[in-house]
Parts: sequence; C-alpha cells; structure tokens
Amino acid sequence: MLLFSSSAHSREAKIAVLALQLFILATAAAAAPVALPGCPETCGNITVPYPFGTRPGCFCEGFNLTCDETPGRRPKLLVGDGVEVVGISLPEGTVRVHTKMLGVWPSTYATPLQFNGSWSVGLVATGRLAVSTSHNRFVAMGCNLLASLGVHEAVIDPGSYVSVCAALCADNDVSKVSDTSCSGVGCCQTPIARGLPSYGVQLSDLAAPSSGGWPGRALFIADQEWFSRMGPLLLTDFFGAEQRIIHKTVIPSVLEWSLDASRDQDLLFWGSDDSGRCISLNSVFDGVRCNCSKGFDGNPYIANGCQGTAIRHAY
Repeated sequence: MLLFSSSAHSREAKIAVLALQLFILATAAAAAPVALPGCPETCGNITVPYPFGTRPGCFCEGFNLTCDETPGRRPKLLVGDGVEVVGISLPEGTVRVHTKMLGVWPSTYATPLQFNGSWSVGLVATGRLAVSTSHNRFVAMGCNLLASLGVHEAVIDPGSYVSVCAALCADNDVSKVSDTSCSGVGCCQTPIARGLPSYGVQLSDLAAPSSGGWPGRALFIADQEWFSRMGPLLLTDFFGAEQRIIHKTVIPSVLEWSLDASRDQDLLFWGSDDSGRCISLNSVFDGVRCNCSKGFDGNPYIANGCQGTAIRHAY
C-alpha cells in the first residue's frame, strides 16, 4: 500500500509541476509585448507591432501608419496616401494592403493606344516599404495589349522595365475568350523583377483597334496566392462588365520591408563574432530583418519580445 501511495503521489506531483509550467508559459506568451509601452497594439482588429506604430514615439523612423477612427465607421489602419492595411506579419516581413485596378478605357480612334500612368500606394521612394517581388504578380486583363511596369520617373534609372506581358484575343473577339488561366489569352501575368514603392505603367495596342476601340483594360499588382484562387472568376466576369469590375474590385497586394545596419542601429546589437540580433534576446538578424530564434516567437524588435514556445523537459 505504501508503494502504491508513493507512486500515485509522485505522479500527481509531476502533473502539478507540468500544469504549473504550462500556466507560466501561457501567461508569459499572453503577456509578450507587441508594441512599445503605452502605445496602441491594435487599430480596429488589426495588430500593429513595433517597429510600426500609429502615434508619435510609437514607431521607428519610416514605419509610421495611421489609424482612422472616424466616428460611425469601423477603424481602418492606413499606409501611404490612405491605402488600407489588412495585416502585418513580422516573421514574413510583410504588410498586406488593399489596392485598386488601374483602368484604361477604349479609344474611339483608329490609332493604336499609347497609355502612360503609374501604380502607387503613396509610399515615398526613401521609405521602408516596397512591393514584394516574391508575393506578387503584375496582371493585365484585356485584348491585344502589351503592358509593362517600369521604374517610376521619381526614382533613379527612369524607363527601366521590371515586368512586361502581352495578351491577345482570337480574331480580336472578346466573346471567344474562354481561357481563364491568364496565360496570354485576354489576360497575362508575370513576376515582378524589382521591388519598388511605385512604378511607371505603360500600355499599348498590339494591333489597330476597330472603329469602336477595344474594350476596357485593367492593370494591377496582386498577391499571387489570392490571384491563383480568384483570377479565373475575375477574368470570367471581366469581359462585358469592365467598368464595374475595375471600379469595384479590391485587389490584395503585398508590401515588404527591410532594415539597414547603419540606419537602424537602435534596433540591432552585434556579437563578438559579428552575428547580429534585434533588441530582444533570443532573436537573430539575417541581414534583412529580425526574427525570433528557433523555439521562440513574438516580437524581436522589443525587449523580451521573443518568448519560448515549448517546454524543454518532459516529465
């Protein structure tokens, strides 16, 4: 009986210790800081982690956002010239935003179209954010067009192309567009070779239009995961309803940021072996951004922001 009682007591003790450790871990994780002390951690339902912030003293230089809390409307987190932010990921180094299509309307003249415009979310050329080359695609929808992204005039090296694609329609007839893969029939898509805060956009006709001109064309930069799901439906709806689709469709796009070792000295620490980390212990600097070390998660840009994710010893 004594052996049984001792064994049962030992198991209960281990269970109690394990439960206590789980509680401590859960409490620590719940208390892990997201923003600087005294700064808002959210705008509406969007988390705003440092180095981003919405008030003076709450963000690192170049990471300022705006929280629009107009009475009677849901709060919106904004960047640039009022583009809505729908998510920020510190591990991915991304800011997801909602953008619009750039519409190019038909010409009534029988001369080929030469359109010059720009794609921008209002970011400054010297800022921290730029279009992500790994998450986005440049897309053009319409018939018999050549579309290109170029370096914007306000940036160094104007006129350089970073993305070009072409789309045709069989017999110049939009009613025959049945391919929804966006592979060059009524729609084209292509990677973006260079991530910039804004682009010059050019569009030209590959053939002279009919007397009524071509239908409207749409140009945009889209999150490639979203476009792989929604692109076929979008293209199906586009022809015959170009104005409605262009004016009402919200396009998810992805921005990304990077740190500069000289500009961001307040965020970085360097070890004797030249390895870098951010303000938080258990973080690493990969030359572009900071992340929590393996086995930790949280915010590496804040003191004690990286918290352990698992119990190291089993009982």
